[in-house]
Amino acid sequence: MNPNRNILFTSLLFSVFNFQFLILTGSSQPSPSGPYQEASAARRDSLIRFYVNARHVGLDEVAAKLKMGVSVDTALVHLSHLMDKPRGDMFWMYPFIGACLYGKDRMPDSLKQKARNVWRTYTPYRGDTENHWMMYYTSLYLAAQTWPGEDGSQWYNGKSSEENFKEGEGWLNHWMRITTTIGQGEFDSPGYASFYLVSMFLLYEFATDPVMKQKAGMMIDYLLADVAVEYLKGNLCGGHSRDYPETVVSPTTTAVTAWGYLFFGDAPFIPRGETLFAAMSSYKLPETIYQIATDRSRPYAHTETKRVRNKMRHDTLRNPPVYKYTYMTQDYSLGSLHGGILQPIQQHTWDVTWPSKKPHNTLFTIHPYYSGYELGIFFPEEEKLMVDAVIGSNKPSYNTEDKWVGSSPYEQTFQNKNAIIVLYNIKPGTDYEHIDGLFSKDLDERIVDTTGWIFSQAGDVYIAYFPLKPYEWIEEALDFRLRSRELKNGCIVEVSSAREVGTFEEFKKKIRSAKIDHRNLDKDLRVQYTTSSGDRMEFTYGGRRILNGKPINFRSYKLFNGPYLQAEVGSERLKMTYKDWYRALDFKSLEVETNVARDWTTVR
Repeated sequence: MNPNRNILFTSLLFSVFNFQFLILTGSSQPSPSGPYQEASAARRDSLIRFYVNARHVGLDEVAAKLKMGVSVDTALVHLSHLMDKPRGDMFWMYPFIGACLYGKDRMPDSLKQKARNVWRTYTPYRGDTENHWMMYYTSLYLAAQTWPGEDGSQWYNGKSSEENFKEGEGWLNHWMRITTTIGQGEFDSPGYASFYLVSMFLLYEFATDPVMKQKAGMMIDYLLADVAVEYLKGNLCGGHSRDYPETVVSPTTTAVTAWGYLFFGDAPFIPRGETLFAAMSSYKLPETIYQIATDRSRPYAHTETKRVRNKMRHDTLRNPPVYKYTYMTQDYSLGSLHGGILQPIQQHTWDVTWPSKKPHNTLFTIHPYYSGYELGIFFPEEEKLMVDAVIGSNKPSYNTEDKWVGSSPYEQTFQNKNAIIVLYNIKPGTDYEHIDGLFSKDLDERIVDTTGWIFSQAGDVYIAYFPLKPYEWIEEALDFRLRSRELKNGCIVEVSSAREVGTFEEFKKKIRSAKIDHRNLDKDLRVQYTTSSGDRMEFTYGGRRILNGKPINFRSYKLFNGPYLQAEVGSERLKMTYKDWYRALDFKSLEVETNVARDWTTVR
């Protein structure tokens, strides 16, 4: 091991434990036990028991049985069978190395040798996305650490243990650095967030290098805080880099919902193998992050800067910034990306989301765009072949006109708190020349008003939607699809709740009094809207966004900025704030600073 790392680790231990001692002896906060930690431990146990007792036995179930010492002989037989014909590439790699590491003390030498041999005979595909590489390099790093000192003949890729370890370490360090300076490329994904988290949990639990262990623990905090600030009772709200058609219309069925159950305790129980590995780990969620995720007693606006995934064509910038805006209340959230092509195939630009026991608790619009041009920005293959390749793989809805996920170069947004203006300037001849809006059948009310507003009610949440052009309704199984076929198009949306305005009738009355000027929409694609609270929004497609007379400058956005999270672009530092509590992560010095006794440090 690098001797400098030993020195660094010793210094870290001294500073962290010394600081923690000052906290625990000088703080008035209660000790890190009690109802929150007890409830968290109970949820961990319930998830582990689910996998220990599962009738189907895959790698996740094997890991749970070996970790808990239940039905060990049966688990070892299944583990042996699962090595015979491995498949699944990086999605196989991480649960396999996880099962082996959790079960290493229960595996006979013959099975350990068989497990070692798999890394010579099976060649997993590295993949082509950020989450693929995360799982791949985490698994490769841990495998090379487990079987050190072997030459390239013993590895599927012909590289030695040392070379594989350094390659995995290098990519992981690169990803942590770029994430904490300019943001993730696959940002805020309700599904793919799970694979980043499970990778960090495996590193945190099994990396023998104390520096990598420290970084992994800090990245778990970082990723969970990123989720927490846009999380509302099982829902990851607002704009996402990647989502699937099934989950974008039903936000409480995602992988993030499963993490919400495990760590925040206010979401449905959804068993997932990724959360199992978290439940079996020694990580303890800092209570500051828990409070950020669950305290919605005061509304807040939060902004973020993320990045576009690596571009290969049609731009001079490799990773242009993505600007996000989220408004959160205890009853609903409205969130958005600034628009344009920011992620291929699965982008979700904006939505209103509200907690509900009914499944389809969201409203949004989309221009169902697809093209080889979009795919060619991000993928190296020949553009004219890529649409068919995507459809033929596992994204069959990519070129359909009734899809619910996707980016468009002709879509832009302007959001202020609980109001948003969405504008479209669709090029003639584009597939397709219309926009669609999702109005769930789970809404309690959907009323077309004589003023042109469409008023919707979902329990105590009220939504006003003003279509800027004529439209038609198309009834579908789970929704009424609002379809508008004009090229210069858009909508204005304002959201409120009974807690904020009283009755649904009072909400409608306030919205009817709001001022809209879209007379020149066809001429210059400009809209002016004065919200029911009096804010004046002026938005010109391709031009300025003006709030109360002042232009909005996206370049002033920080990496995170709001009442709970603060980080400067390029800083490699994140500060979390909850009331008078704080927790600061510094990835340059690898220090974790907190003034709360219940905020566990990541070196333990």
